[in-house]
Amino acid sequence: MMGPIGKFSEEFWNVEVGDFGGWEIVSQRVKESNKITTNYISFLKQVAAAMDTFGRTLLKSAKNSSLPDMEHGELKTSLHAARESVETWGQDSVDAAAAIISQTVQLTQHLTQSKLIRKHAEEEARQRQQQVRDGVRRVRQAQRDAQNKVRELVDTEAQKQALGAKPDVKPKELEKVTLAEERAGEAVKEAEVQHKDAVTFHNSSLDEWCTYAHNAFDTFQDKEETRVELIRDSLWGFANICSLLAVRTDQHQEVIRTALLRVDVAEEVTTWVARHKTLQTPPIPLVHVPVARVMNDPPSATPSARSTIAEVSDSSSESSGRSSPIPLYEARVLYQFSARSESEVSLAEALLETRSFNA
Repeated sequence: MMGPIGKFSEEFWNVEVGDFGGWEIVSQRVKESNKITTNYISFLKQVAAAMDTFGRTLLKSAKNSSLPDMEHGELKTSLHAARESVETWGQDSVDAAAAIISQTVQLTQHLTQSKLIRKHAEEEARQRQQQVRDGVRRVRQAQRDAQNKVRELVDTEAQKQALGAKPDVKPKELEKVTLAEERAGEAVKEAEVQHKDAVTFHNSSLDEWCTYAHNAFDTFQDKEETRVELIRDSLWGFANICSLLAVRTDQHQEVIRTALLRVDVAEEVTTWVARHKTLQTPPIPLVHVPVARVMNDPPSATPSARSTIAEVSDSSSESSGRSSPIPLYEARVLYQFSARSESEVSLAEALLETRSFNA
């Protein structure tokens, strides 16, 4: 009767399952995977935010730039190409940021589902683990009770043998020991039944736990495979987005380089000079004229310019026979000038020359 009880720890107790070491390892891996996914989503969001800010800054700079409007010729075309390149570069960066953000949506959904599954699995696992622990304690308690009952039975049997060896044993004592032996035997049988029931209950709880853990492991594995695939596809898409952005940027820079090849520095300068008509008529050089020495005469002796003009006007009117007076203007000729049209007046070098002009 001691055999089956003594073999319990080896036959019914699985250390790894009982200590739940396998579950803790897998659960910890799921927790770490969720943390990795969270950090990766945060990384994508930061990159997308930086690209969006960069793109919008480029768009603003291109919109506010008036540099091409101040140039002309092929160089102006190159500057226009540069501004359009910056504008397209900014818009592509904004679009790339939106594409990266769209990838985080699916990853976030997967992360939320994974966290919920792990949370429910942990709660269910704790309950089933507690049932297994309770089953183990119940089995051990039933095992100790059965061992105690067996010891009582052995002691009763030994006492009966000792009484039977006595020649003067009383029948009542022998009957009493026999009844005690019978009760001890029944107690042992009952203890064995309880022990067996405890083992059966424990094994049932253990089977339920193992089945649940197996299904949970399958679920965790499916989620882990999906997570790895999503991150792999996301990284692939991220690389494609960056490559496409680089290709489009290089294409626009090639447009600028092509436009710059058509820029001829000499032609650009000649075109500008011709457009603005610089040096079409050379400026007339100045002639040095010595300043006349003027004597300080009394005011009465020197008639004013107004009186001189009046006198000349009077004399002219008398000679012309009552015609209207012609106004005279006084001018100082600084250098010789030849009239180029009828509306201009030729001037010769003189200190002071008075010419009459029609009003």
